[in-house]
Amino acid sequence: MTSSETTEPCRGFWADTARIRAGYLSEVPTQTLVLKLAEEVGEVAEAYIGMTGGNPRKGVHKSRSDVLDELADVMLSAAVPMVDLAGGAAQAEAHMAGRLGIVSAREVAAPPEGDGSGGWYGSFVAPHVVLRRHDGQVLMLRRYNTGYADGWLCPPAGRIEPGEDVLAAAIREAREETGVRLRREDARFAHVMHRTAETLPGPCHAVSDFWFRFDRWEGEPRAAEPDKASEAVWIDPVRPPGDVIPHCALALAAIMRGEAFSVHGWA
Repeated sequence: MTSSETTEPCRGFWADTARIRAGYLSEVPTQTLVLKLAEEVGEVAEAYIGMTGGNPRKGVHKSRSDVLDELADVMLSAAVPMVDLAGGAAQAEAHMAGRLGIVSAREVAAPPEGDGSGGWYGSFVAPHVVLRRHDGQVLMLRRYNTGYADGWLCPPAGRIEPGEDVLAAAIREAREETGVRLRREDARFAHVMHRTAETLPGPCHAVSDFWFRFDRWEGEPRAAEPDKASEAVWIDPVRPPGDVIPHCALALAAIMRGEAFSVHGWA
């Protein structure tokens, strides 16, 4: 496809798609247009790797705008042959509307019967680390390019990998995200928050956040994964800034009150 820049007026997505088909793509067979999708998807992957520095030899050499352009090209590359196969722009639009209705109505499937769970379904577990300085301030990372709460502040946190207990995962995540080394014996359990939201994974749509406090560490805390966090910020947990992720701010407040447990999002 071409650059996202154009001097043509926007007449609506499907009308513009039909205009593109009748214009510079008028001589291209439908089969070729369908097969071109594979090329466009590959360019999305290449741009994303370039944006995140996934290829050490090249480093970061693409921007978020580059990835968005490639994703837009995938959408357009799919829409053009849809106009052909549906029999026109109006028919393609109607088909897309019907398909969107089907996909948007989908729900998370219930666990199959006889899956061995015996009716027991658990929450996912997420370790969180509070690095506390001698002045009482704690470290937050500003999320960047993750697809979730980008621009907001949160503590070093993550997921448990196979073979890890929750504290081992917390120590690993802190090292990966901030560059510091922590010891198990320095950990202080601070809080568990059991929260739910429709966007959370699993049949329960729930996560149990385990918070551990560390007053000692080795190394200088920093945003050690610049493709995921743009900066490290020290904040006052008693008066946190307004851009701390809301459920994290609630957990911090509970920790400062000495509360070991809270729930969030449940009716």
